[in-house]
Order: sequence, then structure tokens, then C-alpha cells
Amino acid sequence: MNQKQAQMLDILNRTHSLSEAAIEMETSQPRLTQQLKVVEQELGVQLFHRSPTGLSLSEAGQMFLPYARQIVSTFQQAQEALSSLSEGKANRLRLGASITASHQLLAEILLSFHKRYPEVLVTLTHTVPKDLVKGMEEGRFDVCFGLELPESALFLREEFFKTDLVGLSSAASKPAPRTSLAEFCRRPLMLVPRSCYTRILLDDALRRAQVKPRVVLEADDVATVLTMVRAGVASTILPRTLVPSSRILQTSALTDLIIEVRGTLLYPRNCTTEARKFIQVIQERGQPSAD
Repeated sequence: MNQKQAQMLDILNRTHSLSEAAIEMETSQPRLTQQLKVVEQELGVQLFHRSPTGLSLSEAGQMFLPYARQIVSTFQQAQEALSSLSEGKANRLRLGASITASHQLLAEILLSFHKRYPEVLVTLTHTVPKDLVKGMEEGRFDVCFGLELPESALFLREEFFKTDLVGLSSAASKPAPRTSLAEFCRRPLMLVPRSCYTRILLDDALRRAQVKPRVVLEADDVATVLTMVRAGVASTILPRTLVPSSRILQTSALTDLIIEVRGTLLYPRNCTTEARKFIQVIQERGQPSAD
């Protein structure tokens, strides 16, 4: 399979239409149909189901599409590497980070990396875990990090710290230093959205404990959550590592909430030199601090 055929599969999945994909790829529909037939014969499986409503991925197609994206990504990265070499561009590191990787955690890691490798241009994108994986498949990120990143057969996944979930409130509200999950959830809560894996873990624990929280606000930014908690608008539940030291904030240990949240790295088996340097910096730092 060549790069153009791999790209064809991604476009067909996005458009669900041979005619629309043919227009986008500047070819004819019969030619594209023939190309798809050639790929399916080469692989020995049917990648798409055909129906009056359009194309949809088969089970085999769903399994193979991430690998097709990797083929396209690898080719594009090779082109970019050759272009950078000829144009003398600066080294670059493209980071993807989960929403719950707060500014405190990011700042410490990025500062350490910049001090050691000031010549590397770093770009950072925050998004939800499933988009981090997709971005890796499409070659938009060199390495991703955050909390509870999902498994992927295409990439290596490495844990670099573990932490628990704690309650966090304004000190002015005088929260108990130790309390049950049910008791803490009587407070109005501001939580990260359900697209975050830490929220999924928390919601599962709440269901098992038969606790219905009073969620009054949701935000996909930990800094915003902390600002609202400081103002006394609501309390929250976050990984302990993300909780900064502050006289305005007070932590409550949730005695019956036993959840281990893991900081994880996701990266290709053949990662860039800059990605390897970043991974090494994180490995050397060990358990991060939110102070």
C-alpha cells in the first residue's frame, strides 16, 4: 500500500462517499472505486460496507484505519524532515496534552525542558484524550502527555506518576480535612467535563457509591475550575498532583474514594529526537509537584 492509497481510506471514512472523495482527490469515481478494490484485495478483507446511505467502515476497516493514518503521517514527517534539513529550520517538538494536565504541571515540565534544550521550538495543544490519540495517528503530535491517556496498539504508553483524587474547596467555607464522598458531594461542585478520563473514573465511583453530586458548573480548563473554587462558587474533585499550595484553598481527603490516577506519556515507537529528549526530562523528574 502506498501513501496515496492510505490517504484515500481516511478521506472515504470522512466523506462516506465515493463521489465526494473522488472530487477531493481530483480523480474519477470509477478510478477511485477500482483503487479501493485493489487495496481490499491486497489486504484480503473488506474495509467498507456499501449501502444506499453511503460507505461505513467494517470491523476490519476500523482496525486498519489508524495504521493507514500512520502511513500518511510517516510520509509527511519524512517530507517535513527533508524540508527542515534543506531550509535549516529550528528543531521542533509538537506536544499534545490532556485537559486535566494543569498549568502547574505543564509549567514545571516545560521549564525544565526549555532550560536544557532552549534551541527546540515547542508547540502545545490541549485537547481531550481521544483527540490526542487521533492527532498522534495523523502525525500532528510528536508526544502526548497528561492524565489517564488511553491505550493504543500503535503507540507506546508509559506511566510517569500516580496520584489520588481529593476534594478541594475555598478555605473560607471551612471544609473538613477528611470526609466521605457522599458528604463532600453535598456541596455544589464544579468538575471537568465527561470527555476527560479523570471525570469518567469519578463518575464510575459515584455510581458505585450511589452518590448523586450537585454539579453546577463544568469547565474544560483546570485553571478556570481552580479560580471558581478560590472564589467560593463551588468545590471540586481533582487529582492531588494538580492541587496548588494556597492559603485560600483547602484539600479534603475523601476517605472512601479509592482511585489511582496515572500521569502517562504516549509516543510512537520511532519517535523524533526532540520527543526522546522530552521523555527523558519527564523520566528524570519523577513524581511532579503542583506547588
